[in-house]
Amino acid sequence: MNWQSRLLFVSPQLLDRLILVMAALFVLVDWLNGLLRHSLGSLLPLSAAFKALLLALLLWRGWQLCRRELRLPLLLLVLMLPGPLYIKWLTGHPYLLSDLQLIAKAGAMLLALAYFAARAKTLQQDYLRYVDAVVLAAFMLLLLNTVLGVVGYGGTAYQPMEQVSQKFLGIKGYFVSTNELSALLLVLSGWLLCRSWQRRRWAYPLIALAAFFIAALMLTKTGLFGILLLVLLTPLLLMDKRQWQQAKPYLLAAGLVLVVLTALLLYHLTALLQWVGLYDKLQFAYQQRGLSGILLSSRDFYLQRNFALVAEHYPHWLQVLGVGQGGVRLLLKKYFIELDFFDLLLFYGVAGALLFCLSFLRLFSLLWSRMAKSELVLPLALLNLLLLAVALLAGHVLTSGMLWLPWALINAAVLVNRTPSVLTTAMPQTIGGASTPVVQPDREAR
Repeated sequence: MNWQSRLLFVSPQLLDRLILVMAALFVLVDWLNGLLRHSLGSLLPLSAAFKALLLALLLWRGWQLCRRELRLPLLLLVLMLPGPLYIKWLTGHPYLLSDLQLIAKAGAMLLALAYFAARAKTLQQDYLRYVDAVVLAAFMLLLLNTVLGVVGYGGTAYQPMEQVSQKFLGIKGYFVSTNELSALLLVLSGWLLCRSWQRRRWAYPLIALAAFFIAALMLTKTGLFGILLLVLLTPLLLMDKRQWQQAKPYLLAAGLVLVVLTALLLYHLTALLQWVGLYDKLQFAYQQRGLSGILLSSRDFYLQRNFALVAEHYPHWLQVLGVGQGGVRLLLKKYFIELDFFDLLLFYGVAGALLFCLSFLRLFSLLWSRMAKSELVLPLALLNLLLLAVALLAGHVLTSGMLWLPWALINAAVLVNRTPSVLTTAMPQTIGGASTPVVQPDREAR
């Protein structure tokens, strides 16, 4: 048998193991890619090559396990191509590779979700232990990255602005994109807060403090408010009726304390913002665009401008297909609106908008179908609602290259059946040492 034949008949078990190991290294490879870029100035596409291989393996094995779930996302991905290809043929611009990468990013979560859902059904509790180890290792890497940033290594979250004096520009360490890192923090923190409350409640405040520490030093509104909501609401979503009754006095007291703290925070808000170095930046944004300038960071302005210019320069039929990143980059230097739905609609037309809708529809329909069978449903529903809001208001969710795999990984976990003794099942014991979890033997369903 020649090597081509052997490649076609690779063992499914070997493919599954390879995918699980590569998935465990996903965030680490992103970090190493940023480390090489920051330290050596290297533009070696380590992360892009790694993710392309992983996505190819997911598609290959997923087609064997769950091709029905892959057909519609793949069809939409194909339909996102004609517009950018036509613009490339018409103008000869050099941006086609960027379009192909963004199309792959936008569809990757659905492709990964289909595969990991099939594995979760088969592996059951082994899958939960695997996800716990992978997410915990990734979160510890984010914490280490922030500590390194505090002592002076890595990059700042934001670039200095000429019109604004900022004492502190935030920390992103060795990761490339602050906004994508912020969304990744929400996914990792949401999972760990949920699992620690269920299994190791002493770890809950530690994870919450670590998440606030990372988010505060990144200086992103998404990270700070998202983590705050997750920390406050996750325990409430995991309580049953009896626990609600027992906790009612404590919840009322905590609510009163929260109201007092909020009042104090609002009273001293100006001083607090000046202390963290955000006051001048937010004041400048308010003077320029009003409240929307603070909430949307002027994305509403870019939305109107980009769509107006595309409508002016391209025919209606091409706008339906999308003009690709290249079609907008030929007109504007800042071609991204940074609102996922509108970016996908502008770049890839109706097919891009449908892919956005399908992604969240599949997530919420999966959670709804498992409402009575998994204790993870409500916390993950909260997390997905937050990510939907972020995608619509700040972007870098479906268009993120860092988020799609951890996001799919944790949502597939709802397909693990509820166990009778939920609170007795432990999280991985080797918390600090496992950067790559041990992959459990496969038990394929026959």
